[in-house]
Amino acid sequence: MFKKTLIIMTFLVGFSFSQDFEMPGLGVYVGGVMSTIGGQAADDWDEIGGEVGYSMSGPMLGVSYATMAGNFPLFVGAGLGARSGLLTAEGMDDTTVCFQYLDMWVTMPYPINDNTNLYGGLLFGKALSGSRTEGDADAVDMEDEELPTGMDMGIVFGLGYGLPIMDGALGLNLGYVYGLAELENDVPNDDTKWNHSGFFMTLNYDIPGM
Repeated sequence: MFKKTLIIMTFLVGFSFSQDFEMPGLGVYVGGVMSTIGGQAADDWDEIGGEVGYSMSGPMLGVSYATMAGNFPLFVGAGLGARSGLLTAEGMDDTTVCFQYLDMWVTMPYPINDNTNLYGGLLFGKALSGSRTEGDADAVDMEDEELPTGMDMGIVFGLGYGLPIMDGALGLNLGYVYGLAELENDVPNDDTKWNHSGFFMTLNYDIPGM
């Protein structure tokens, strides 16, 4: 899987080398996530006749910085992120699990025109907290041992569009994260592994002069 990631990144680098891209500098972003659970956990849930679906979660908020690393155009950022999933089964209340993450990411843009670019890169994250909601009940905070351990990692790709307002300082990002890491927790006698993948949308503001 990591070899595939390197191939994708090399492909993106080749694109970026051939483009003349104006970098905006420092910015902030806010948005949300619609993600799901995959891997062994999804397979186990399917075996008992259940289904795993997407659920909304958030917030996503943080700071970004666009720069040139030699001939490489890069967007880097850090902030709060989220992962979630919906578990359903006959005779059971629907259960939504949600994790808050500290995320760091780096992407390379490929401009289509002055207002639009494709991008791809990598996302890394560490779980900070989590909650579980069953049916119409209030969300219950997870214990520390229930949180994913280790570092999450995923491939990021999407589309960025500069809105025709505020001199182009306001933009919209639509993207998808494909989870690569096998996550697990520290709950005794629980060896389940899973990953998270999903869609995200953010509104971005490039700070003038930064």
